[in-house]
Order: sequence, then C-alpha cells, then structure tokens
Amino acid sequence: MTHGKSNHVCCKGSLAALLIGVFVTAEAPATSLALDHSHEQFCAEVQRRLVDTTLTIENVIEPDFEAFKLSKPGIEPLRTHQFLERDENGVIQSISCKTKTADHLLAVHGASALRNGLSTAGTPPPIGNCRNIQRAIVRETWASLSTAERRAATLKPSQIFLQDDSLSYTGSSWVKTPATVTNGADGRPRLRASALLAEWQDWRWKMMPASWRGNHYCHLVAPEKIRELLQGS
Repeated sequence: MTHGKSNHVCCKGSLAALLIGVFVTAEAPATSLALDHSHEQFCAEVQRRLVDTTLTIENVIEPDFEAFKLSKPGIEPLRTHQFLERDENGVIQSISCKTKTADHLLAVHGASALRNGLSTAGTPPPIGNCRNIQRAIVRETWASLSTAERRAATLKPSQIFLQDDSLSYTGSSWVKTPATVTNGADGRPRLRASALLAEWQDWRWKMMPASWRGNHYCHLVAPEKIRELLQGS
C-alpha cells in the first residue's frame, strides 16, 4: 500500500534552522478510542479530537493512495477517509485522515452537532490542529508500552519534539507534503504533521466548489513508527 517510490513519512538529517514547536509530555488523556495503534476507526477518532462532535461517523479506509487522493470527506452523513502508508516490510509508517471542520458541521447540523454546543458568545470551539493529534499519538503509544518496554526504551515522550504543522492551501500541495521525522542537532527526533485547513466560512474558499470547503486534512506519523522510535529502531 505505497504510492510510488516515496514514503509518506520522510526521514531527513540534522536541522540547523531554529525550530518552532514543543516537546511531548507523557500524560495520555482518557479517550473513547486510543490512538496507540492504527485501526479501522482511527480517522473517525481523529475527527472527534479535532471537533468534539456527537454525530455518527462513517470512516472509509481507502485501498491505495490514488483512491485516497480523489476522496472527499462527507458532511451529511459525516464521513471521514483514511489511508495507511507502509514500508517495504509492511510496517505502517504514516496515517492520513480527511475530516470536516467545526463550522461546516454547525452550518449543516446546528449546535447540537457539537458535544458542548457553542460558547456563551455563540462561537464554535477553537480549531484543533494536526500537531495536537500527533502529540496524542506519542503519549498514547508510550502509555501502551509495558513496564519492561518503558525501561528498555531509548527515548521518552519528553525527548520527542513536535514542530508546527506544515500547512498547505491546496489539496494538490498537501498530497505531496508528507508528515516527516527528522533528526535535530541533539540527535533526537523532530516530528512534523502535514495539514490542510479550509474552513467552510473562510472567505478565501467561498468561490471554490462545496466539496473543497469545510475540510481539515492531516498526514500523521503513525503510532507504529512512533513505537519504533521510542524503542530505538
């Protein structure tokens, strides 16, 4: 399940430029579905983490990257799309999700689509980002390790640095911009998720077809790859 010769997670050398981001803390929040491994509802859970919705979600797992590129998330009913990128040994390296934005859910389904509704000012909740999802993947993968595995681990979550999302403004650019794993000058990994965000009410997208609007996409370093990093592979 690869697309051409490029892997969806890119590994690069030492970074000399100033990095903007955060290190990961180890706490793993309690959630309905864990992000410590790739599963058939992974992108549905990503949707709920980006927008805390009460709606039922249909998650479509695409068979190959070409099918994933052509897919569009649905609003009524709410539908997400998922693709797993594997290396030559079949180990999952990255996971890509196409989800819907909060303002599009509000426009179609009303405030009841959000678990906590609107704020007292009548505004939707703050926009989640792919980096927050990447942080959760690291935390929950660490939490899933046994005591012996944690003791033997060569890295802890606090030694993994999360850079700001690599943000694309078109789908054609986003599909060519994978999530990345890079090595910093300190030899520790830097993770950068890749995002596309086109809110439904954003004036920049008003003239675009409806299927292009109200979408939030994430390329993410998969939990299986994170597990390898933590264990020194």
